Amino acid sequence: MSAIRLNGQYVLTRDVEKKDFVEFMNLLMPRITPDGKIPHIAAEVVAGLLNEGKTPNDAVVQAGLQACASLGIKNMWTDGATASVTEEAPTDAAMGQETAFGFAAIQSGLALAAATCNAFRRMIRVNETDIPVIRQPREVMVKVSQVVGAMKQLNEPVFVTAGRYLGSQMKEGKSFAEPEVMTALCMLSDLGAMFVRIDIEKGELGFGPFNPANAMASAILQGLDAEKVANVRASVMKVNAQFQQAIQQQQAGAQQQQPKQEIRVPSVMGTRRRR
Repeated sequence: MSAIRLNGQYVLTRDVEKKDFVEFMNLLMPRITPDGKIPHIAAEVVAGLLNEGKTPNDAVVQAGLQACASLGIKNMWTDGATASVTEEAPTDAAMGQETAFGFAAIQSGLALAAATCNAFRRMIRVNETDIPVIRQPREVMVKVSQVVGAMKQLNEPVFVTAGRYLGSQMKEGKSFAEPEVMTALCMLSDLGAMFVRIDIEKGELGFGPFNPANAMASAILQGLDAEKVANVRASVMKVNAQFQQAIQQQQAGAQQQQPKQEIRVPSVMGTRRRR
């Protein structure tokens, strides 16, 4: 049992159900802004629940307090529906790191807080441009997902299909800010992609190493259990091993290449796949 300081008093936290964490995160996510601090927004949600008349012992409030504590909040004060954080410390959960996605945290629901910090604070690099990943409305996500699904070729990894879709949108001259393009970036990021290389003139598509934490966070937010999240991580590590092998082959065949040259997004996959 742990504790968090609320309005000058230590509040002991107790075990709650996963559905309580889900309910709390469903209240939190719509309030997230590009510049807002997610731990502080979580504190504001707790304040709002208390302002509605709920007590610190309420299950959803308890889930919120545990989420706040996992995100580094040690001391917070509420005034009506507003909250102020007076003491906090950086945590792996607040940074959305893989170490916050342990078995117990996933099974209990606590990992949802770390997964949210990960999913709503990502960057993805396309060619030489770093782009903040902004979650899109569900209807746009569903629409693009259906298009990507229809594009998928036999035995083609879905991240390659999503990359081809992104390339087609870029070829049409669409900007990264347009909903369909940003949705493609969200899809790639949710699969773990951090670096994408698209050469429209040559018709080439390449990827750099994937981030397992990104893919794990997305799986957690989809409600997968710890075993399935572990399988997601294993799949990402397998892809990374394939990328590493491709890089070694490239380096072996390019002796003139500088040893320290950055190859953030090696061109290891073309846009056309063999059936």
